[in-house]
Amino acid sequence: MNIRGLDLNLLLVFEAIYSTGNISRAAEQLDLSQPAMSNALARLRKQLDDQLFVRSGNGVIPTSRGEEIIQPIRKALATIREGIGADAAFDPQASRRHFRLIVADPLERIVMSRLLWSVGPQAQITFELLPVPCMNVEEALLGGKADMAVFLMPGHYSELHDQPLCPVDLVVLARNGHPRIDGSITREVFMDERRIAMNLTPGKVSNSEKVTDWRHAWKHKVCEVYKISSIAQLVAETDLIGVVPRIYAAQVAQAYGLQVIPLPIQGSNQQYHMIWHKRFDTDKGHVWLRELAGTAVAEAYESLVS
Repeated sequence: MNIRGLDLNLLLVFEAIYSTGNISRAAEQLDLSQPAMSNALARLRKQLDDQLFVRSGNGVIPTSRGEEIIQPIRKALATIREGIGADAAFDPQASRRHFRLIVADPLERIVMSRLLWSVGPQAQITFELLPVPCMNVEEALLGGKADMAVFLMPGHYSELHDQPLCPVDLVVLARNGHPRIDGSITREVFMDERRIAMNLTPGKVSNSEKVTDWRHAWKHKVCEVYKISSIAQLVAETDLIGVVPRIYAAQVAQAYGLQVIPLPIQGSNQQYHMIWHKRFDTDKGHVWLRELAGTAVAEAYESLVS
């Protein structure tokens, strides 16, 4: 096709629909009316001679042609944004940016509360938390479905950059008044106690393969769960124990009446990282996002160990 007649705004429309998987949400993201978005998509379909998206459930999915062109379009848009907006200041109170994030459950409250408090009540900037159990971190970042992740260290990809945030630092949870545990726990008691554990079976949950250093602690499993919040809730109601990151234990211990006890065996030496695609390195809005999220996690962990 002759690109001389192509409206660059239509590329923004295509990228927004691809990212959100929903024409209405894409229209909201671009501050367009539903008829305007539908008209833009119709124009692009005609110019490219392809449907580009087909309906699926409550949203849309790309055609094979749509899958083929998303990466070139994203690279072109990133180049344009970097070239004409590199020196533009980012104002979160005026921005209409929509950030799509993957955040590990233990850090979700810390990261998101800082981000949400940082924008005023009149701000139009928005955030979307993507489902960790259903979405591979690397694939989401490389494919443009997520703007940033706060998670365990990903595989090595030259396109992804990362910043270490804090250690996983595992601790034991037991309810107050536990018949055998009162403020401390020996290795022998720990190994004999029945426990609630995260289901880390590779292939059952996305990203479980990244948890490499503490599978051996899951002896005498009575219950396997898919959410870390389930561990705290069930430990509080039973004589079972659980093992969670210290930064999460500090958030729930008082509310659930739990003891937080040092792990009596060698635990994880993994760290949480902030991860993003290198195309966002100099993006002012993304720099703002990273600074807030990184500072929030660092301060939360330092308050526990200082």
